[in-house]
Amino acid sequence: MKRIFLLLFLTGALSAQVFTDQWTGAASGAAAGGAQVAVNRSLWSHSYNPAGVAHVNTLGMGFSFNSPGSYGMASLSMFSAALPLGEKWGTLSLHGDMLRVKNGDAVLSSENALGLSHGFHLLKDLRSSLSLGYSLNVLFANYGTSAGLSGDGSDGIDLGSVAGLGIDVGLQASLRERTWMGLAIKNINAPKFGSSESEAPALRKFVAGLGYAPYYGLKSSFEVEKVFGRDVQYRAGLEYALMEWFVLRAGISTYPSQLTLGFGVQKSFFKVDYAFVSHPVLSGTHFFTLEFYKP
Repeated sequence: MKRIFLLLFLTGALSAQVFTDQWTGAASGAAAGGAQVAVNRSLWSHSYNPAGVAHVNTLGMGFSFNSPGSYGMASLSMFSAALPLGEKWGTLSLHGDMLRVKNGDAVLSSENALGLSHGFHLLKDLRSSLSLGYSLNVLFANYGTSAGLSGDGSDGIDLGSVAGLGIDVGLQASLRERTWMGLAIKNINAPKFGSSESEAPALRKFVAGLGYAPYYGLKSSFEVEKVFGRDVQYRAGLEYALMEWFVLRAGISTYPSQLTLGFGVQKSFFKVDYAFVSHPVLSGTHFFTLEFYKP
């Protein structure tokens, strides 16, 4: 029974992996079902569509944390910082993600990504905008050690590590700040890891989505994601500004079927976000994000 539980947990943890699977992101995006390719314009745009970085016009930084399944065996930590360069040159974003899977004190595996994103406007006026963005991500995975004869890893064999460079590109457009469209391709260069005998590519995916605000304060979003070699995934989300400083979010996604809920609080120079993401088999996951901006 213990082995079955561990297998189910590791399967669920894949939904939070840094680059071998498809879903990363902070609490604000997770709470809205992850449907962010068209509407996300935050410190965390690199996770969904690097073109959204172009709309971050204030110096800021953020930290995010979640433990997939809430069992304590895996943890995903993220940071992001944005540096606006001016209307002409757009915005730079430096970001890093680290996922660790542990059994007690032993680290079974870890995935890390350190990236630089750049987003800039091709067109921006009072009625419409068009932005382009790209990310360069250094990807590194460490597979820990084998169980060994003792079974606890103390005399195991080092299973090694791999590294590579992933490139993401994206496009975002808006009309009257009520309608949005977004396209993104992650790992467009199809980076591969390992030797020629055991070579494996990082997952490459294409995402397209739309967003619409029927009236002030309410924003809806929908997207379709295709990871090459897998089934198509659909996501939808809602965001409602109950007050100027308080936002409610909800969403759904398929493969796996998940429901998401959350909220955000923004006051002056800081912002706090929370999200809960359900899972059809395992316990749900809690996301926490804290952001700071230059006053």
